[in-house]
Amino acid sequence: MLAALLLGLAASLHCVGMCGPLILALPLDAAGKRMVLREMLVYHAGRILTYAVLGVFFGLLGKGIALAGFQKILSIGAGIFMLGMAFMAWRFEQLVTALPGFGKFTGWVKWRIGHLLKQHHNGATFGVGLLNGLLPCGMVYAALAGAISTAGVLEGGAFMVFFGLGTLPLLLGVSVLSRSFGATIRQKIRVAQPILLTIAGLLLLQRGLHLDLSLFESAVPEAGYECH
Repeated sequence: MLAALLLGLAASLHCVGMCGPLILALPLDAAGKRMVLREMLVYHAGRILTYAVLGVFFGLLGKGIALAGFQKILSIGAGIFMLGMAFMAWRFEQLVTALPGFGKFTGWVKWRIGHLLKQHHNGATFGVGLLNGLLPCGMVYAALAGAISTAGVLEGGAFMVFFGLGTLPLLLGVSVLSRSFGATIRQKIRVAQPILLTIAGLLLLQRGLHLDLSLFESAVPEAGYECH
């Protein structure tokens, strides 16, 4: 699940700029940082639960494709997908929202989030997390490609859970500190994100191609002395 964690870390770098305002707008209790941390954990629990459900669904989809004999192609395709995001900066959110009916669905999700932001209880915070996991996000789509490549129901769900866990450190730091990052840090973020995506993509490619380093080791003769 290393690829999932790396994707989560890359996604958190993306979310700092994209979702930071939403996080800071949550109905958090201003009593202290400990209370803020507790409520943010409730929010992220909802978000990761949505990811897990999506992962189960896409893992099931991948299992069906794998039963048809295309598991290796799935993993290779997921790796290429992530490499494409890293190097070409495709706007997957725009492509997905252009699908028939998806724009209306996204509008409903945003409306529900806006309604919940006006409330001040843990149920609202949890609900915002659940709904936030449904908003268009290229990084989530990359993770779902990884979930499909697992070709398993539990494996797909676990992949998305690890993806969500990878986003926690930075996003929790932003929410607890109640601050956004300056231009210099955002520039470093833009550099780090494609690197992490590239590593995650290469890991999936390696799994798909079944690269075995022992093949290279066996091709190199062992150093030593021969006795005659």
